[in-house]
This record gives sequence, C-alpha cells and structure tokens, in this order.
Amino acid sequence: MDTITDSGKHIGRLLLHPYFTLLSRVAVGGVLIFTGIVKLPHIDLLIWEIYQYHILSSSLATVYGYALPPLEILLGTLLVLGVLLRVSASLSGLLVLSFAIAKIAAFARGLDINICPCFGPAVPLLAVHSLVIDFVLLALVLQLVLHRGEFLSIDALFSAKKSSIDEP
Repeated sequence: MDTITDSGKHIGRLLLHPYFTLLSRVAVGGVLIFTGIVKLPHIDLLIWEIYQYHILSSSLATVYGYALPPLEILLGTLLVLGVLLRVSASLSGLLVLSFAIAKIAAFARGLDINICPCFGPAVPLLAVHSLVIDFVLLALVLQLVLHRGEFLSIDALFSAKKSSIDEP
C-alpha cells in the first residue's frame, strides 16, 4: 500500500512541477500554432472537410473554416508565451474538445471520414490517430487549467511587477 501512495505522491509532484507545466504549454501551444499555420493556405479545402462531418450548415462551416486557423495560432501563441494562461488553456481545451466530439460523432454515424483535416495537408492523419492526439492534448490542457504554472510566462512577469508595486 505504501508503494501505491508513494507512486501517487511522485506523480502528483511531477504534474505540478514547473517544467512539466512549461512542457504542457509549449506542446499544446506548438501543436495549435502548427495546425493553424498549415491550414491557412488551404481554407477552401478545410471548409469542405468541415462540412463533410455534417454537423454545421454550409454557412457555419464557412465561418468556422475561416476563423479556425487564426484562432489556433492566437491560442497557441498565448499558451507558449504564458499570457492569460487559464483563459487561453480553457479556450484551447474547448477547441480540442470540439474536434474530439466531431470525430466521435462521425464515427458513431458511420461517416466515411478516414483522414482528419487536423493538420491540414501537411500531415494526413487517420481520424483514429488524431482522436488519440486530441485526448493527449485534452489531458495536457486539463493540467494547465488545474495548475496554473506560470514558470517562464508573461503572466508571472506581470504578477511579479504588480506585487512589487503593491508593496509599500
């Protein structure tokens, strides 16, 4: 029983470690920046692929297709820089969750969507593989939301300046 308790404490310390939080920020942010950049030149293809999920109407798929790449780049940049960490991590989590829900809904309805447009034409992934990536990203985002690790973040820089100004 002590080994289980010790293992749990060790895992807990690892999850709260500043370097792990920094790694989570850079990993999730980097993936979002990359996916946003590779989709930008292929907006029409992205809109068509979004529409193939039969979740959004044609006009909503168009709006979502145009908004998604810049949103991914913005959220990824905020995460990597450590700006508004809880907000940017929460919004990133909702975005990734929407991807996972769309894939699960497509699987459940038997839609023939084998290749996921997640990484644009740069990295054609099977939808099943991209769903695994979504769950890993969601776990990392959850760690960021629950433990706001501000190690090497702009948020920490501003909070340190604010606390030094507040002191008499």
